[in-house]
Amino acid sequence: MSTRTITEPLGQGVSVTYTVGEVIAEGQTAYQHYVIADTPAYGRTLFLDSLIQSSAVDEALYHEPLIHPGVLLHGGPKRVLVAGAGEGSTMRELLRHPCVEHILTVDLDAEVVEACKQYLPEWHQGSFDDPRVELRFEDIQDTLARSKDGEWDMIVLDITDPVEEGPSVDLFTVRFYSEVARVLADDGIVTMQCGELDPVDMRVCRTVRTTLSEVFPWLRIMQTYVPSFHSLWGIGMCAKQKFDTEPADLGERIAAIEGLRMYDLQTHRALLHLPKFLREQLEQPGKIVTGSGERRLISYDVRGTGVNDGES
Repeated sequence: MSTRTITEPLGQGVSVTYTVGEVIAEGQTAYQHYVIADTPAYGRTLFLDSLIQSSAVDEALYHEPLIHPGVLLHGGPKRVLVAGAGEGSTMRELLRHPCVEHILTVDLDAEVVEACKQYLPEWHQGSFDDPRVELRFEDIQDTLARSKDGEWDMIVLDITDPVEEGPSVDLFTVRFYSEVARVLADDGIVTMQCGELDPVDMRVCRTVRTTLSEVFPWLRIMQTYVPSFHSLWGIGMCAKQKFDTEPADLGERIAAIEGLRMYDLQTHRALLHLPKFLREQLEQPGKIVTGSGERRLISYDVRGTGVNDGES
């Protein structure tokens, strides 16, 4: 019996191959191919279009930094919009905060979300059934179009990488971020995944930073290392106003959160302090993706080949 593997490109001629044990669920939806499988290294794991999204061993290293710094720096978001329901882990972390009164979580792909509900209960921990959570299956661009100016205290963009012909390729643009800014409260905050912080290919994260800076006057890129991703990963926080990244009572705020696996005050400081050479690479001018017809930001093509648009 042959061993199944899934190979993910990391760009610049590098790829990672994951050995897959039992396949729990697999399918091709209208938007993407998904696999939920048990792997020897990382336990149960979700792959979308052959790109690893989340694993049992280390998903907290991604989801906790995505949520808690933004919530705590804001100080008390009540209404939160989440783009990308996925495994439900983002809602799980948001629901640790009593200040959160309503979460609207939006996903394009109902089939993947239903598979995650069924086969990844350790991720969502019942968050889909919490009365504060409203789940819709629709394009986040339609959700934004129907939202009022300043309606949301916090917006979380937990969207997939901009894979060619994938569902998120139009969501890394000035046009999209401008709509996000319109519906964000003046004192609101946005958090989002920004792609790899890889010294051999900073193209995605640098382009996201440069494009976000066209819309938001305050922006910080944090770093988190997720072993199953085989890279440092960028998580962005941006807003219409400046936030203090370490309020005097931040330690007390963090200590009040129950159930955290990785995030504390020391980790918060580490998230915000990138190594010098990565800061220098990230701060170099990047491509601005307006969303007005020119080539979009693409991380990988559908055949799994790293795309290089001439910017490294």
